[in-house]
Amino acid sequence: MHYARISACACFIHGNRPFCNSYCCRRRQGTGKSSLITTFATGNPVKDVPPVLLSTRLPKHLSPDGVRITIIDTSSRPEDCFKVGEQLRRADAIVLTYTCDRQETLERLSSFWLPRLRDLGVNVPVIVAACKLDLQHDNQEESLEDVEITIRCSAYTTMGVYIYPSYYYNQQLHCFQILLLKKYFTLLFLLKVADVFTFAQYSVNCPLGPLYCRNSKTLKPRFVRALKRIFIHCDLDRDGALGDTELNDFQVKYVKDPVPETRIANLMRFLRDRFPEGMNERGLTFTGFQSLHADFMKILFREIPWTMLKRFGYNDDIKLADHLIPDLKRAPDQSIELTNESLDFLKKIFVAFDINSDGYLQPEELKELFSTAPESPWIGAPYEDAADESAFRGLSLDAFLSKWALMTLLEPTFSVKNLIYIGFPGDPSTAIRVIRSRSLDRKMQHSERNVFQCFVFGPRGAGKSALLKSFIRWPYLEIYDPTNEDRYVVNVVDNSMGNKKYLVLREIPEDGVRELLANNKSLASCDVAVFVHDRSSSELLVEIARHGEDNGFEVPCLIVAAKDEQDSFPMATQELTRVSRDLGVEAPIPISVMLGSLNGLFRRIVTAADTLI
Repeated sequence: MHYARISACACFIHGNRPFCNSYCCRRRQGTGKSSLITTFATGNPVKDVPPVLLSTRLPKHLSPDGVRITIIDTSSRPEDCFKVGEQLRRADAIVLTYTCDRQETLERLSSFWLPRLRDLGVNVPVIVAACKLDLQHDNQEESLEDVEITIRCSAYTTMGVYIYPSYYYNQQLHCFQILLLKKYFTLLFLLKVADVFTFAQYSVNCPLGPLYCRNSKTLKPRFVRALKRIFIHCDLDRDGALGDTELNDFQVKYVKDPVPETRIANLMRFLRDRFPEGMNERGLTFTGFQSLHADFMKILFREIPWTMLKRFGYNDDIKLADHLIPDLKRAPDQSIELTNESLDFLKKIFVAFDINSDGYLQPEELKELFSTAPESPWIGAPYEDAADESAFRGLSLDAFLSKWALMTLLEPTFSVKNLIYIGFPGDPSTAIRVIRSRSLDRKMQHSERNVFQCFVFGPRGAGKSALLKSFIRWPYLEIYDPTNEDRYVVNVVDNSMGNKKYLVLREIPEDGVRELLANNKSLASCDVAVFVHDRSSSELLVEIARHGEDNGFEVPCLIVAAKDEQDSFPMATQELTRVSRDLGVEAPIPISVMLGSLNGLFRRIVTAADTLI
């Protein structure tokens, strides 16, 4: 629960008290966690506090950034062990306390609490507060470095795990020394108490983990990609460097305060001295921009990068927040497509990244195109291997736009986010459009869609996968490779009027048909259904056709008599012909993928979807 998503931030406070049976003994031997909470909440040192407090929700004025904090004080009783574990798992930040006059309470952080957090799978910021400095003897004085060494060395000895300074099991440790129950109240004392809770929330709102790897001392890849997008956005003259004016515009963009020219000049001199390899005659290069933010990470100065990321729409996962994308309300039989504005933008992007101007995007060119996105959106199913992509030539413009059409059809929000990542300049609401419902199309006897989705049904081994592969020009292979989950392919097809349409073929495995038909709205997104037949029973075709009629999502159907190169079975052919006549659909279309004879099938599919017959 972080800054962008929460109205209340839960900060769990855990004290390092030994297990005791006596109430008074526990209180006497406590490490000051309850006193720490009470003092901060009330603004005054409190002498008599219960061993465990009820949940404390701090007033808004005590919460940095106006985000409310709930503090949970935990019990050290053995019988409360399970409850404490659940509280730890729900924590956004954890404060561990030890008392300065008892070395064993410090050692217990490493011997008990930190291993327990690891075992519970907790991975949140951890703040260590040293309490009761007034009870520490002169010969007991320890620096914060000594405390950190004690924690790390004890952890290394106990667990056999090397801990990078300030880290333990990927959890960030921050140390504070707090003087509790001091005889005379001081402002410094209150500030130090407040620092614990302020830093707890700061660690939640501005986490280091998504931005920086302390082990390798490098920026995380996703953060680097976000920085690249921001840098390109601010490089208005596209000269590969941020000049004085662009740096000032950048400052206004994420801080909303312009910088005087004299300060910009001083900043440029500082950057040239600090990052000579990241500056050129035009200004700050992307290398320097990265180095600047790496420096912020090294000194744990994370507020500026996170402020910048939030202003540019990023959430805590360094991805664009969902609320930036318009909420698209649509009926089940409505689809979503890219607008002409988006298509024109994508065509320009294609040309810009086609470095050798061969009309194809090679893998390296495509990698560079998506280098400002958190990752390439087309790795893995359903987009990888979904279009006509040659291993030698790469991705043509038609194949490139086909993949975007598929992504917009299946995941419109994801598609718009990726358009923004690669530099779409318009308002997100202008990137996509909701298409008229198919029920209205049926009344008009015409569809206004440019993207059609065809469900491909058929028994196992009938040739569904071979049909899909032929659509994206994959060579025919005799080896049978059964499909166990839905698969998509997409390509451009000219309709009967000579207009280009994007056709998406979705293969429905035989084992998945029953699950699909169990949903009354399963055919709502289907523009046309194809039944691939190879001498099998026609019962499935009849069931699919009736399912659409019964649920108000009637779709055009085509029957494909696959494997036409094999010997025909007259009885099966007659059965198919009879069924097609009874259903009022076109007679079975004979094809042979092996021989490359497809009988104009894909144009017929588009025509059926376009005219709804």
